[in-house]
Amino acid sequence: MAGSDKLSHNPSDDKHHHHHHHHGSADGEEQEALMRAISGSSDKGSRVTLIGLATNIFLTFVKGIAGYLLSSASLLADAGHSLSDLVADFVTLFCWRWSRRPKNKDYPFGYGKYESVGSLVVAFLLLSGGSGIAFHSYRSFLPIISTWFPNHLDLTKISSSSHHPTHSHNLSESSDIRASYFALLSILAKEYLYRMTYKVGKSENSNVLIANALHHRSDAWSSLVALIAIVGSSLGYKILDPIGGFIVSSMILKGCYSIGKRSFEDLLDKRTDLSFDHDIENLIIDGINQLDSTRLNLSIDSIRHLKIGPDLLVFVEVYVTYADDPKKDNQIMFSSNQWIFVQQMLSRLIFKEKKSVKEVFVKFKLKHQS
Repeated sequence: MAGSDKLSHNPSDDKHHHHHHHHGSADGEEQEALMRAISGSSDKGSRVTLIGLATNIFLTFVKGIAGYLLSSASLLADAGHSLSDLVADFVTLFCWRWSRRPKNKDYPFGYGKYESVGSLVVAFLLLSGGSGIAFHSYRSFLPIISTWFPNHLDLTKISSSSHHPTHSHNLSESSDIRASYFALLSILAKEYLYRMTYKVGKSENSNVLIANALHHRSDAWSSLVALIAIVGSSLGYKILDPIGGFIVSSMILKGCYSIGKRSFEDLLDKRTDLSFDHDIENLIIDGINQLDSTRLNLSIDSIRHLKIGPDLLVFVEVYVTYADDPKKDNQIMFSSNQWIFVQQMLSRLIFKEKKSVKEVFVKFKLKHQS
């Protein structure tokens, strides 16, 4: 006898799982969800993302106006960076909302992979931001070192001949120290957003929220570069700008690689958490030991898990060892209800200890006793 049974975790029994109800068209549902988020009656993930969205809009206007009035190219460039950050917030909000939609016949395992797609998009945005800061630092560094070697090649001309777009500021400007206040405000605001978004992302087991949190922190580092440039220019130490930029860009690109690698592996269903399978194995062994060993001879064949957004699906294959004459073997003569009981008992052990598990699939396989 060989069979496969599935047990789904009831979301109402677990506060860590999310459930939604379908009413009307998909567009109407998304509009209602957005209105609930704006009014503060929706989930934490939407609220924290909308807070980040509003903060980025505020910082864009404040830094843009201050940069214009104080003639600070560094602050204007940082305002442009905050404007581009709105894309990451919209991507995060969309992917977060859709990843929480219930499964259907077209998406039998749900929409959780939207989380991985969103995280991958945010990783590309981080790549763009980190590369932009590195290129800006490179262009800022060339005219500075050209003054150290006046009798050699004019590197300033090489820098200015590049046709690549950049947000670099004018190195000849005399920065108003008051511009540093707005850069400092941006650092504090974005660091706060990072901590708040990261906390929600961890509690909701959401990769896309965690990726957006790291994007907030990269923005704080970008504002730090602007602050260094403003203060350094005011004090006559322009070299601080490119040095700080190279350091910050390397940190951003490192975070980009980490997020992108994890998201790509999630999309390819790579097994990354070996300790999880080991924990499940111990739970199954404990469950088997609780059964009547005189009637049942069970052993684990394989354990696999699949990550779908914040949820996990667990697949367990259990050997049922039988004697030479299966008709005389009591365990083979178990009724279907008794086998269902065994399957449910093992599944509930997993649900109890692993809150992120959404469904458990148990398959029994016959194995001849040699």
